[in-house]
Amino acid sequence: MSSAPVAALVVLLTLAAVLVTSGVAKVRDRRATRDAFDALRVPPVVPADALAPALPWCEIALGVLLLVAPGGWLVPVAAATVALMLAYTWVVARALGFDEPVTCSCFGSLGRHAVDRLTLVRNVLLCVLAATALWLALDGGSAPSALRELDPGGWWALLATAAAATVAVLVTGGGASTPVADEDLLDYERHATPYGALTLHDGTTASLAELTATQARLLVVLNPGCGPCVRVAERLDEWAAALHPAVGVVAVHPDESSARAQSLHSPQLGAWEPELNIRRVFSVGTPSAVLLGADGFLAGGPVAGEKSVTAFVAEVLDAVAEQPSPAE
Repeated sequence: MSSAPVAALVVLLTLAAVLVTSGVAKVRDRRATRDAFDALRVPPVVPADALAPALPWCEIALGVLLLVAPGGWLVPVAAATVALMLAYTWVVARALGFDEPVTCSCFGSLGRHAVDRLTLVRNVLLCVLAATALWLALDGGSAPSALRELDPGGWWALLATAAAATVAVLVTGGGASTPVADEDLLDYERHATPYGALTLHDGTTASLAELTATQARLLVVLNPGCGPCVRVAERLDEWAAALHPAVGVVAVHPDESSARAQSLHSPQLGAWEPELNIRRVFSVGTPSAVLLGADGFLAGGPVAGEKSVTAFVAEVLDAVAEQPSPAE
């Protein structure tokens, strides 16, 4: 049994599955795709508004063509795949140098959203696969020709590889989960508030313990240039008014310049974190939220993502509304 056709098919099928899955996920969550351009700070020379809606369909088309393109036609398809993977890898590597953590929906609503070294490793491996596909194409290979060369042993090897990949996906569950506010806050397992510090809008510095000495606090962690963060920030004044006086809202920005420059919420809600200590101690991306109780314990969260933050705040609002008023 020759292993060459099986190896060629595994490479092409893997790339096609990644591209089609990514494209379909992006189509289902188009706003997240556009937000990713802002979160990753794609250079302005790239027409983000035009490219964002077209990118998912380009990925789907490349994925399909990798499987159906015959002979020499596979060369431009594989070359375009290499260029796309290299572009993705460059954007991710560049984002790792930003001062604050970056989250993006590289696969729409699927998979991990934190951009870290593991993301870079994944993209490098995809570049290697794409380069291998180009080499196969230049050598005259293609998925249809590889299929014609398969003998019964090759079919079994291909099926075993597909089964192993499926099991791996099912076992890993498709990525790390993010805590969301689906459970009643009363069932929340409480932990002591960790050490952290914030510089408030008036320039004073306070630890999280000092900040919650007299009032529970809802910390909402934001980043400049992050689409979901913008939409969350626009609601902070509304949330602050609804939660007052039971809970104080604090908008946590990565540095003083971004906190001072924002105009989406009241300046009094703004604060910034020395050395990004808040998002590091809670291991969250943006936007995210955590509720700190006035008794020195966490009262909810942390949660990450626009939908999770919105749902979490809705539960906090419900819990506050259920509390008896001082006159009762």
